[in-house]
Amino acid sequence: MKYHFCISLLWESGQDVSSRFGPQQTGGTIIQHVRPVDLQASMVQGAEILARWATLLLYAAPTQNVSGALSLVDVALSTVPPVDFAGEVAYWQKVANEFAGKTQHMWRDGWFRDYDSVAREWSSQQDGMHLAPVFCGVSDWNQIEQLRPYLSQPPSHSNGWAPLCWPPVVMTLIGAASAAKMPFDAAELAYQFIDASYRSIDNRVSDEESGLPGVTREYRRVVSVNKKSGIEYANAGIEGYGWGALSVHLLMRYILGLHEQDAGRLVVAPVLSHALRQAGSTYRVGPVQWGKYALQVECTVLDAENYTLHLRSSTIVDEERLVSSVDEKQWHLAGTWGQEHAIQLF
Repeated sequence: MKYHFCISLLWESGQDVSSRFGPQQTGGTIIQHVRPVDLQASMVQGAEILARWATLLLYAAPTQNVSGALSLVDVALSTVPPVDFAGEVAYWQKVANEFAGKTQHMWRDGWFRDYDSVAREWSSQQDGMHLAPVFCGVSDWNQIEQLRPYLSQPPSHSNGWAPLCWPPVVMTLIGAASAAKMPFDAAELAYQFIDASYRSIDNRVSDEESGLPGVTREYRRVVSVNKKSGIEYANAGIEGYGWGALSVHLLMRYILGLHEQDAGRLVVAPVLSHALRQAGSTYRVGPVQWGKYALQVECTVLDAENYTLHLRSSTIVDEERLVSSVDEKQWHLAGTWGQEHAIQLF
């Protein structure tokens, strides 16, 4: 337990001058004495991803295309010195296990807490980012059971920001709800964030903060708070932030419910928000590039409990324009919201 990851620079993390880290002058204040629980958990997730990649490379055999030539991946691998992928698997899994232990050590009194190594104190604050161990797959089910109320009704961020204001926090919260097998809560949070985005982005005139239509924004400001509709948000801040793509990810992953399982294998489990479940309504997304395939998705609401979904897949022949016209496959699915269907693309 000697070595932990600490934070010294917070710019662009959505945690600038966060109250989690004590008094700061700017988002670049040195705060290396703080051991944030979300950073320890993300180390586990990152190391496990690297171990997974090394495993795939360990068992990957050179492949040839129809002309008999090696693939570009194999050519690229042949130009670098041999890599001990078995050793890489073992190394990164050891890192994951080590930081999983550090993260578990930070579970105190029913909450994952930051540690101040100078004051030698555990934090008393409850922040949305403290739910990162659930998102990163480090928490156990006993901990998840205790955290469920906070996953459906997330706490504020940095003692003042509403839960869905900052995109990095939003990704953590919604990912945690999904990892905790709470797909309906994840979908409702995703819809709330996306709705705030598109009401501004899809506008035909500039909003009250003079934002340009069609341009992503830095964060979401609170417009109103009431018991019936909860917190309502709108776009705010600097224009042109790259993390505006988060809305697309949330739509595909948590509302339409598309996610990969293995190479060529998808799971589809749509969960539309209650606000979108108007009988007869149809929602379409496409073309969506998924590896070498272009997907077209059409989801129709039958009623409050049931849906039909039409998925079309075709091989991309012009990546620049996403033109696809060969090897087309189609699936017609039906089920209750959240029901999973397996799709084999190839």
